[in-house]
Amino acid sequence: MAEPVLAAGGAPRRWWDLTTKKRNIVAFTLLFLITLPMLTKIFTSDFGTHIAIGRQIVETRSVADKEFLNYPSLGRHNPNGEWGFQAILYLVFSVGGSYGVSFLIWAVVFGIFLLIHRATVLRGAHPLLAVLAIFAFSGFLRIRIQPRPEIFTYLFTSLIIYILTEYYYGTRKKMIYAIPPLVLLWANMHPTYLMAFVLCGAFFADALARAAWNREFRWDLLKKWVLPPVLAGLGGLILCGLNPHGYNAILTPLHLISRGGSGGGGSGILMSISELTPVKGTGFFVYYKAAAWFAFVSILLGVIGRRVLLIDLFLFAIAFKGAWDSARAVSMMGMFLAPGAALQLTGFLEWAGGWLVPEKAPTEVRKEPGKGKEKGKEKGKGKSRQIVETAAKAAPKTLWPGGPPFRKAVPAAVLATALAAFGGTTLAFSFSQLEYGLGMTEHKFSFKAAEFLRKNPIQGKMFNFFDIGGFLDWQLYPEALTFIDGRTYNQEVFMEHQVVTGAMSGWEQVLDKYAVTYIVLKSMDSSGMILPIVPVLANAPNWSLVFSDGLFLVFVRSTPELQGYIRMHQIPKGILPRHIITEAYHYLFLGVSPVVAYQTMANMYMLLGDRGGAVEVLRKALAESEDPFLRERLRQLEGSGDRNPFGGKR
Repeated sequence: MAEPVLAAGGAPRRWWDLTTKKRNIVAFTLLFLITLPMLTKIFTSDFGTHIAIGRQIVETRSVADKEFLNYPSLGRHNPNGEWGFQAILYLVFSVGGSYGVSFLIWAVVFGIFLLIHRATVLRGAHPLLAVLAIFAFSGFLRIRIQPRPEIFTYLFTSLIIYILTEYYYGTRKKMIYAIPPLVLLWANMHPTYLMAFVLCGAFFADALARAAWNREFRWDLLKKWVLPPVLAGLGGLILCGLNPHGYNAILTPLHLISRGGSGGGGSGILMSISELTPVKGTGFFVYYKAAAWFAFVSILLGVIGRRVLLIDLFLFAIAFKGAWDSARAVSMMGMFLAPGAALQLTGFLEWAGGWLVPEKAPTEVRKEPGKGKEKGKEKGKGKSRQIVETAAKAAPKTLWPGGPPFRKAVPAAVLATALAAFGGTTLAFSFSQLEYGLGMTEHKFSFKAAEFLRKNPIQGKMFNFFDIGGFLDWQLYPEALTFIDGRTYNQEVFMEHQVVTGAMSGWEQVLDKYAVTYIVLKSMDSSGMILPIVPVLANAPNWSLVFSDGLFLVFVRSTPELQGYIRMHQIPKGILPRHIITEAYHYLFLGVSPVVAYQTMANMYMLLGDRGGAVEVLRKALAESEDPFLRERLRQLEGSGDRNPFGGKR
């Protein structure tokens, strides 16, 4: 008869008692599975700018330090500290297209999860709890998973955390010397490499504090581990200056944060658009508050389980301070919070019932590991019987035969469910903001408009909405230069852009200043509000509409030189409400509030004189979400008799 398989402590191994190898396989599989919801379609306009610059770097084998895409800033000194990312992005795109870029982004996310998981387990967290903690914050990371240079900041941050964890808690001490070349790479990818030194300082301070706590704060002991991290940090400081910005860029994150918090004026508008504003009052604040509650509960449970470590408090402080000052940093919070949370919850469960700790071998077995020198069958049978009988006596009583002890199963199940629910909720919320899938989104950019402008080039200079500037950089350079793109580093040009798109006083003078002959726009901004310049151009007799496809609009100035072009391509401006209805529908896939989008659609149907269409779209909106404003608007439709502000026939 087959003997029972024994666990580490001598008790029969049960189905949930995984070996280390099997547990690692399960953790790896789960990590892979939780990366699948992280796939998002490419929607950032910055993608086009980075492709255009990366193409120039690869083709010329040089890094330009002057502006060459935006004509108002042409020749302006503009060092490019993101050239490494841009070159990699273009090379990947040239081989695999937009799907290849999506795979690159996914691979980076998988690498982040693996590194954070390994670092967390090295410090004593249970592997499966570490997976759940990472999943809990996956929705945070997903809100910024786009082909932007900052994705390498996420990767390098997780790699630094892993290297430092290996040095201070693991066995691969020599990995610490990888920090200087890593900082050099980081400095030429994204100007946020100050984080590497912040993390080095946090881990070093934690090690000193542990040495003092353990009464090992003596030089004969400290010298064994102090010098390598100091040398690695100094090496990183030396090499980080080898980038187009030089050593000045090391403080760039601090300058940007202070710039964003300085208040009003154009700088405040620019920071708000670039999401470098403080998190309070932004759409990311709900994530921040959720993380604060999560951290509070995690620390509380960690206190109960006596597993709150100084390094985790340091990482928590970095996460909350960074996100408070810059809304963008909310996406990074999980990399700092997940390791500490996993350790704190592991400690709590160990205290609550020992579910995650292998039971010690019973005393009787450990006292007599080799007792009995009898020969033959008596020796083998006696020992086996002794182990099984002793294990049976030592095993705790259970409510269900063969099942886990109730006192162990309940806290583990509750915490696992809570982590999964938290992660599922934040992930679901991110799905309402970012479209799931691979490749380019079909809801923001108009390849038809780019093709139209390439086949039918317009004489003169272009003015464009900044949020599509990067796409136009990619599609039209060098045949046409853009007015502005998502970099918005030239504040004077950005404010002129705001004057025009907002149809403010002097907008025509701005266009005259740059001899603009055509305008490429979206009809709405990223919040779903109609750009004020659109109805103004629709009613301006000296501007003609030549392209509209529900995504982009192209207006041409009526000059003598362009009369032939206008006669060939002009379309009635009365189609603009239909265009806006289509574009509002597209914005539903880009995180715009359905209330705003459906309200805009209803208004456009009313401008067309199509009351039935307005009623239908509002009913569709109310079927998805009961909103008092839309309900009231549905009741008031019969009183609508507004003139069509876009011109043309209804």
